[in-house]
Amino acid sequence: MELRQLRYFLAVAQELHFGRAAEKVHIAQSPLSRQIRQLEDSLGVKLFNRTRHRVELTEAGRAFIAHARAVLATTEQARQGAVKAAAGLYGRVSIGYTNSAIYTLFPRLLVQHRRTHPQVEIVLRDSLLTPMQIDALIDRKLDIGFLRPPVGNAAIETFVVARQTLLMACPAGHPLLQNEEVDLSRFADQPFVMFSRGLDSALTTTMLRVCHEAGFHPHIEQEVGDVPTMISLVAHGMGVALVPSSAREMEFRGVEFRNIKGVEQELVMAMAWNQEVESPARDSFIKLVKAVVEQE
Repeated sequence: MELRQLRYFLAVAQELHFGRAAEKVHIAQSPLSRQIRQLEDSLGVKLFNRTRHRVELTEAGRAFIAHARAVLATTEQARQGAVKAAAGLYGRVSIGYTNSAIYTLFPRLLVQHRRTHPQVEIVLRDSLLTPMQIDALIDRKLDIGFLRPPVGNAAIETFVVARQTLLMACPAGHPLLQNEEVDLSRFADQPFVMFSRGLDSALTTTMLRVCHEAGFHPHIEQEVGDVPTMISLVAHGMGVALVPSSAREMEFRGVEFRNIKGVEQELVMAMAWNQEVESPARDSFIKLVKAVVEQE
């Protein structure tokens, strides 16, 4: 049994005339008749009663109509599903991200993708630092990561989605916040709240580097695992902190931010993916992100 035979059968069943049915399906009458006979042979039943002047459906033929339509409809759904999957309009994309990505355009990208690709399931995995995301991308447990470079693996391709600077976060009313810009070296004797050095975070490396360039090693009062916790502790007076400029988006009372004089260290947030993996759904997400970022 072939799909074309089902289409031919339905045409004859509707027209009850082999000539008109042949015109409808754009083949000659003789091949149409032959395909119907082959269908009947494969089914082992007679679908039509034929005379010189008329064509009638048998009981088996009438019963077969609904089944033939169902098979063709299911086949068309499968075809459309395959086409959508190949075009990245259907499927599943797993995305990991460092928590500070939430304060960039990352949420807007997710919303826009949902509007344009409603049949693509997005699975989010939060609180993943860069090394964890790289491992997951290599192991094919993630499709996309939002992380802070460098990545240090040739298989991982990146695209910058946000560029930020470092800010000084201090408890409100701190005596060193008299100007719009602060001199980092003046904070040498201040207690710092900082990312845990055991997390192997690119942000930790950057924070320590700028402190060393300012001539001191920070006195670390408390290590934490994310920026919101860092800022919350600062707001409650535990110490000061170096944070990404996206931290201004966090609505914490009791904390003030200042630009740092002479510190031009750039913090990059990048989208990353394993270029050795093929995924149309993932590629559609990447294409959308690039288009949005380039319009910024």
